[in-house]
Amino acid sequence: MSRTAFTFTAAASLLLACASPAPERAADPVADVAPVRTTLIARGNEPAWSLRIDQSLRFESGELHVSGPAKPVVVTDAASGSRQRYAAALRDRALAVSVEVLTVPRVCRDSMSGMPYPLAVEVLVGERRFSGCGGDPGALLRTGDWTLVELGGAAVTNAAPTLRFGADGRVAGYAGCNRYHAAYTLGGETLTIGRAAGTRMACPAQQMAQEQRFLELLSAVRRFDIADDGSLLLIGEAGQVVRARR
Repeated sequence: MSRTAFTFTAAASLLLACASPAPERAADPVADVAPVRTTLIARGNEPAWSLRIDQSLRFESGELHVSGPAKPVVVTDAASGSRQRYAAALRDRALAVSVEVLTVPRVCRDSMSGMPYPLAVEVLVGERRFSGCGGDPGALLRTGDWTLVELGGAAVTNAAPTLRFGADGRVAGYAGCNRYHAAYTLGGETLTIGRAAGTRMACPAQQMAQEQRFLELLSAVRRFDIADDGSLLLIGEAGQVVRARR
């Protein structure tokens, strides 16, 4: 499993550097790296903290605030991942602070809501360590076609329905007889799927019964999880489960 580490260094001297002309220097391929384009959003609990890295870096936990430009000044690669160091500043204080962000690509569940995320994240600010999760939970859903293997506790063997979650907030697939599509909403703690619409073909009674059951459970979904074997669990308010695999 790969492991990526980002390191941030806050220094008040950066503010002084803006007041005087910088000496000429040779081109530095590391210092001239373009700003980070991919947004990283991470958060955790006990204590509550949040981190956002896009065109700038912002970390907050209680009265602790660190911010700065998200442009690497040092980049090193290793077998375990890469280390990126950024120049940041501790808000309202002329103090240097070392901040290191470690990200591991694995399913991480929020300790309060249970929402799964694609990254486990640790942030070290000086001697203080913050643990939590990061990335977009929707990325765990949007990994291609899912095929049902279990429907409310019963195994699915024939005419298995499928799901594909899109970045446009729509889920679509084969319901067992007809094609369907529906809107889905992924919130801070929940996943909900709206009433499905689709074609109106007729199939054998057993297929139609399975399709109806599938669409009923789909509209009852309230959250999701990723099992240890990588299968998708769509979980209803009453605990009923729709299990699918890629």
